[in-house]
Amino acid sequence: MIQSPRRAVTRFFVPLIDVLILLFCMFLLLPIVSKPDDGKAAKEAVETGLPTDVKVLQERLQMAEARVRSLMADRAREAERTIVPVLQVDGRDGKLFYYDKSGPKPSRVDVETQADAQVFIDRQKQTAKGQPVHFLILMPRELSGYPTGPQRKQYKDWFDQRKAAYTIDDPWAAK
Repeated sequence: MIQSPRRAVTRFFVPLIDVLILLFCMFLLLPIVSKPDDGKAAKEAVETGLPTDVKVLQERLQMAEARVRSLMADRAREAERTIVPVLQVDGRDGKLFYYDKSGPKPSRVDVETQADAQVFIDRQKQTAKGQPVHFLILMPRELSGYPTGPQRKQYKDWFDQRKAAYTIDDPWAAK
């Protein structure tokens, strides 16, 4: 006949786990309570040219923050100047197209070959007159199975070969 043990295993493991947690916490606190380095860090800071005066550090911080604000403002101005031509992918067959608004009525123009893509990219860059151009490719908003993998790769290759900046807006892609 099988008998249950007289002492439970948890009576042994619970205190053991408490001791292990305590030792781990002490290990984490070692760098904080360690012996001071006798000013070695301050000497190294002086040798490397870092100021130890708080006022000087605050002035440098303010200058760095002003530079960051300036760079962010420049980036925002650049984004406002950027021209964004939009291309779309047809959900029925996966063809790339855009709307030509040069005529009295916008007309759909399919981009079927690399030559068509090059003409479109060159025309947009010429129209931009030196401003940055960033192409936006809109994928179908409904699940249709298009564009296929090879079509998607082909569209990327067209823009990569022309070194044109582009973004693919795919609502179904994993983020």
